[in-house]
Amino acid sequence: MKKGKISQSSLDKIVKHQKSNPTKLGSIAVAEKLLTKKQADEINDLQKELDQRFGDIAVAKGYLLTEEVNYLLNKQGNHFINFVQAMSDNNVMTIEEIEQELEEYQNDGGYSQDDMEALKSGDIDRIIPLFIDPYVPYTSDCISLTIRNIIRFINNEIILNPYYKTKEYSFGNLAFQHLKGHQNIFVGLGSKGNELLSVAEPFAKEKFNTLDEDSFDAVCEFINCSNGLYASKLSEEDIHIDMLPPLFDRNKKLVSREDIFVLPILINGGIVDLIVALNCPISIE
Repeated sequence: MKKGKISQSSLDKIVKHQKSNPTKLGSIAVAEKLLTKKQADEINDLQKELDQRFGDIAVAKGYLLTEEVNYLLNKQGNHFINFVQAMSDNNVMTIEEIEQELEEYQNDGGYSQDDMEALKSGDIDRIIPLFIDPYVPYTSDCISLTIRNIIRFINNEIILNPYYKTKEYSFGNLAFQHLKGHQNIFVGLGSKGNELLSVAEPFAKEKFNTLDEDSFDAVCEFINCSNGLYASKLSEEDIHIDMLPPLFDRNKKLVSREDIFVLPILINGGIVDLIVALNCPISIE
């Protein structure tokens, strides 16, 4: 899209094409009569409390065998292959053109062949380390978990951009939460315009006309849910934190003496910034 090789409408068409086929594991399990819809919904709800994959929860609950999960994963297919096929089927780009773009992307980004294989794998745990510094304590874990939760609860067709560090971040809209304790962590989702609606609507399962108090509440609820999972993970490591109530603000900027980590995420054609800062006072001005 940045190079003008594909338009937003074409990308939307591809995503719609992919979504016409059931790709979520729960949907496939129900279609294959390995789970009831009630069981699949139960597992989806449990994912809001547990940082675990759908298949792992299904096995732990005794609903599926490991062999059945592997069968479903194979049935689910590779997202990259599905995307390439959808591009070709809809005459957006040929296979040869896609291969050429991938080569340019690899060269421009300085990615190794192993990096490219990770990107093509569709395995988010292999992909995330390519866009963040995995060796930054707590910050990288928090970012990784939040991304996984965005994929689980918001949209599984997101595009990650490399993170950057800044000491000032200007925003049009921001939902955020402070975590206080053994580690002090700031987590927020920001946007220039109404892009946060792409988080609010799927999480609330409701259509909003604008970013108002109700839609902001939905974004805050998602942040609270995600941070709750992270707080539970930290408590297992004997690191205890308290979660302050999430808040929202408009048309201001974050200011810090230390680095603020910002990871831009493309959701439904708009950029939503994931913002994380560790052990540094942040003011909103």
